Amino acid sequence: MAATAVRNSVAAVLGLGTTIAVLVAPSAVVDHGAPVPRAILETAVALIGTLVALLAFGRFRRSGTMANLSIVCAVALLAWLHTLFKVVPDLISPYSAGNGVSERVEIWGGVVVRTVAAGFLLLGARVRPLMSAPTPLRRDRELVPAAAMGFLAVVAISLLVWLVPISHSGLLQQISWPQSLASIALLMDGGLFFLASFLLSRRSEAQSDRFLGWIAAGCVFAGFSMISYALLPAGLPEDLSAGDLLRAAAVGTWAIGAVSEILSYWANIAESARKEARQRAALDLHDGLAQELALLTTYTYAPAAARVQPEWHEQLNATAVRALAEARRAIAALADDPVPFAADLERTAGSISGSDVDIRVEVAAGSWVAPGDPVQRESIVRIVREAVTNAVRHGGASHIDIVLEAGQSPALRILDDGVGFDPAMAVGSGHLGLVSMRERAEAIGASLAVRSAPGEGTTVELLWP
Repeated sequence: MAATAVRNSVAAVLGLGTTIAVLVAPSAVVDHGAPVPRAILETAVALIGTLVALLAFGRFRRSGTMANLSIVCAVALLAWLHTLFKVVPDLISPYSAGNGVSERVEIWGGVVVRTVAAGFLLLGARVRPLMSAPTPLRRDRELVPAAAMGFLAVVAISLLVWLVPISHSGLLQQISWPQSLASIALLMDGGLFFLASFLLSRRSEAQSDRFLGWIAAGCVFAGFSMISYALLPAGLPEDLSAGDLLRAAAVGTWAIGAVSEILSYWANIAESARKEARQRAALDLHDGLAQELALLTTYTYAPAAARVQPEWHEQLNATAVRALAEARRAIAALADDPVPFAADLERTAGSISGSDVDIRVEVAAGSWVAPGDPVQRESIVRIVREAVTNAVRHGGASHIDIVLEAGQSPALRILDDGVGFDPAMAVGSGHLGLVSMRERAEAIGASLAVRSAPGEGTTVELLWP
């Protein structure tokens, strides 16, 4: 049996058992004249229901569908039912209790809002989830039923409060028409909540959505609470009834679903973080260590005549040194123990340029890009690596300055005294190094500019807005 079916079965057994127990022996479950426990219960229901509604609202912001917004409205209405139609009217008109207005507002307002809440749950259960964010026109159309229910609820409360009489008796007692209309409406509300539970359960199973499964189980408790309100006498406003307990059970069940949703959300965040870390490590190894090892492999396949030349040994040794430096950088990054930023830049540049090139690294005090986000730091190091590689291998530079400036508009500049080139000729020529540097710059919110001319060296500039 599916988990949703098990939850619904347990909720049905508990709800039915409570209702039967109250019908057989009301004093066993109902504590008449308990204003303090009732106040505590209503406060807890309001607070917990608000938290569940906020979580459902977060789902609505992510999906943009009417289904999640409907759940927000239904949970909030049931959670704040007592406050809306008992506390607020008494505060607005303290003397209305004497002429029965406050009591009529509480009863008919509660009945209508329970019906509207059930309607919202049915609306949320039947709306098909969209594969993509809904268009503004589609979103406006989805809001029409919700607005219509709200308008009809206001009209219905206004008419019922003044035109239809009320009764403190339940359907198990002798009630004449139209005093029994409120109890009959509550029975219909119970059926609506049971139907919403069935539809939400189907949708939960189809989408593997545990939160909707818990909402469905809570609807079972809510349905039995409506039946309890309809069958039993209303009692005094301070009485703690079985319907109140079952409504609290409904909100509590929804709260369990909210906790389950939060735990699932945390697990998804942790998994996303692990995937991002693995992807970043793979990219760094590809751009660094793998490149140097590939170059080493190329040297080992050189002809025998080339391998006896001193230049071959120097190139092989320099490549091995760079590969070792990249391996140490990867280990330091994975161990979350990075070297100082300036030292990291200097060692990276030095491992590429060798001992024949003069490297000067200057990191201004207060440079916010230096010690911050590790992704940003790694991108800067990779850009420096590519720029120094181009300066040494293609520009024949003997002196390179790496300057990271602070201020309102931070900047990173790599200047060399190499032979230079014409940047216009490099556009569209397939130089992957320049493309890679620009992509990395854009990924950290910066722009890359390259200034050079034949015989005048090259300046690579990374600017933040």
